[in-house]
Amino acid sequence: MSHAPVRLQPPPPAPPGESAVYLRAITEDILGWSDPGKRLREALAGDDFLLFAQRIRPLKSGIEPDCCEILLRLREEEDNMLPPGGFFPVAEALNMLEDIDRWVVARALAWRALSANAATDGFCSINLSTDSICNPSFAGYVRSRVGAAGFPGRRICFEITEADTLAHPAAARAFMATLKPLGCRFAMDNFGSVKVSFAHLKDLPVDFLKIDGSIVQNILKNPGDLARARAISLTCQRLGVRTIAGNVESPEVLARLQEIGFDYAQGFGIAQPCSIETLGQAETTS
Repeated sequence: MSHAPVRLQPPPPAPPGESAVYLRAITEDILGWSDPGKRLREALAGDDFLLFAQRIRPLKSGIEPDCCEILLRLREEEDNMLPPGGFFPVAEALNMLEDIDRWVVARALAWRALSANAATDGFCSINLSTDSICNPSFAGYVRSRVGAAGFPGRRICFEITEADTLAHPAAARAFMATLKPLGCRFAMDNFGSVKVSFAHLKDLPVDFLKIDGSIVQNILKNPGDLARARAISLTCQRLGVRTIAGNVESPEVLARLQEIGFDYAQGFGIAQPCSIETLGQAETTS
């Protein structure tokens, strides 16, 4: 049973008129939905949402293999798959992001519990929205699900954007404090998207930093971005925090990341997203 989000630090809402115009344009003109709330509720109830996964490749020996990030798709007509960018703005406008997060957590944990190697595989990463982080009842829901899943909590990693940790520090700390005793781990996503600062890490039990994709994509072209990536890697090694590079699209970028000491890499140059049922058979790029 879902609960309405109780935001600890609510963001300022958009003006009602503006929000309504935006929502109508997205749902009718782009998606073709006459009733977006009904469509999303039906998707949750009828399992029209699907879990995909993308492998996260270890770049060093002695660290966890077989890691992945959970991704979400919405099945549309003729089995077309709508990525999150197509429906998240609508769900956000309707305050339904937490409902979707609950669905993802429940399905991802159920899948992980049934996996033959659930006790030995690397971590499985799940992204969370601002609404979920800021609702204390969501942390309790996740705690109950993880506790009943029957495999080590450390196999689950929750991704929280750096923007959310900066905008809602108390909520982020409370969420992590609730789940850390179960062994759950946490990744700060989009790190360095505005500026590189490690000051806010001292109060958060972060296990991984996922460097912003714009830095990764430019490390071969921009000496400044290469220096930033190298400095992040070096600092994280000293802090005992693992680094993940997203948006890796070429062997040359992968080689440079490995050279400067990154722990993991993810992106289309590593592996394409696939359904969770076929993850074990997915081909990866070496």
